[in-house]
Formats: sequence, C-alpha cells, structure tokens
Amino acid sequence: MAAPRPPRVVPGEASESDSEPELLVETAGEAPGAGLKVPGEASETEEEEEEEEEQRPKTPPVPAEEPAAVWGGGPSLLQQRLREGTGRLRGAVGSALRQSYGSAARSLGGLGGALGRAQVTAAAAAHCLRLARRDLRAVADTIDIVTGCHLLPDIRGQL
Repeated sequence: MAAPRPPRVVPGEASESDSEPELLVETAGEAPGAGLKVPGEASETEEEEEEEEEQRPKTPPVPAEEPAAVWGGGPSLLQQRLREGTGRLRGAVGSALRQSYGSAARSLGGLGGALGRAQVTAAAAAHCLRLARRDLRAVADTIDIVTGCHLLPDIRGQL
C-alpha cells in the first residue's frame, strides 16, 4: 500500500471549521512563509480588503453579449429572438418604404403627364390669343383707314 498523503490546501478553499489545523502551501524546498496569500483567500480585516481593492486593477464592465461566449454556448434564446425580431422589423420597414416610394413615383409620373398636357394646352391657347390679337389689330387698322379716308362720300348726313 502507498504511504498516506498529507492533506493539500486548494487555493481559495477555506477550512470548514476552526478545529481543523491550517495548512500552508509549501513550494519545492522552501519553508512555509508567514502571511502567504493564497488566491481567493478571505482577508482577515477590513483594512486588508480596502488595500486589496486599491491594488486590484479596475476592469471595465462585461458587455451583455459576452456571458454566452464565456460559458461556451451559442447565443441565448433571448438574443436569437431579438435577432429574428430585428430581421422582421427591418423587412417590414424596407417593404413599407419601397411601397411608399413606389406609390409616390407613380403619382409623380401621373402628375408629370398631366402637367405636360396642361403645358401643351396652354401653349395652344397662347398661340390662339396671339392670332386673335393680330386679327383684332388688323380690323382696328382697317377701321382707322376707312374713318380717316376723305375720298369716300359722307354717308352720315343722309341717314
């Protein structure tokens, strides 16, 4: 049979009762050191706790998505649902925008056609007005010539 092994102190493990003897961790060939700090060991006083907190480097808070990666699992169910919901929302917003832009483009196309027809009609009306004004000026000139001519007999006195 093998010789009984001495009990080992696991870093961070506290004794289960005050009656258990405290064991110090020994390194190869070195004498046990007084006040040796074992990782995870509870501090004896509040002053030690404050000193340890001051010496401990400040780490930024862990983002919300990292726990799943730290635990080795995939994305959580909540994250999957959020991604699915975000995808559906993006699709719905994209569809609504395409539909509204499409209807606006059709409306503008219809308005463009109506505006083109109105411009053609306005140009035709302006041309007709120019012709009528020209004809009226010709009639006014003819009346001026007739009334200003002394070669014609005076017909006013015979009426």
